[in-house]
Amino acid sequence: MPDPTFTGSCHCGTIAYTITLPPSFLTNPTPAARRCNCTICQKGGYTSIRIPSTSFTLISPTSKSSLPDYQPKLKNVHLYFCDKCGVQVFREGTYEVAGAKHELFSVNLGTLEQPQEGLDLRRFKMEYWDMRHDNAGAGPRDEPWEGGLV
Repeated sequence: MPDPTFTGSCHCGTIAYTITLPPSFLTNPTPAARRCNCTICQKGGYTSIRIPSTSFTLISPTSKSSLPDYQPKLKNVHLYFCDKCGVQVFREGTYEVAGAKHELFSVNLGTLEQPQEGLDLRRFKMEYWDMRHDNAGAGPRDEPWEGGLV
């Protein structure tokens, strides 16, 4: 049986995508969603779920190259957003923590369509990260770091 696929989009529907999530993600009683206190996450209201890039399919438009792409600070992370409604939909790139490079691919949790059978956003447990102070090594915690949103 294939892994379940879910749909998402920006507010106006210009950007549409699907993601395929493994059953282990969906059977976890509290799958993780991430909220970071860095300025781009804060000001954009971005709540992420990390997924492999291979789990993501862009439906509309058909190519990332036609999407607006904001690259904050180091220019190694691409923030794709809709130029009509302004919603940040997904991100990809690399970032460095303590000298080690990490791959990043995430979708904005709020862009997943609701309701969808098998995907209840209320089940997600928020993890809070302190990237404003380059403190990823501290790991997540259950409450916001200084300067973070609930």
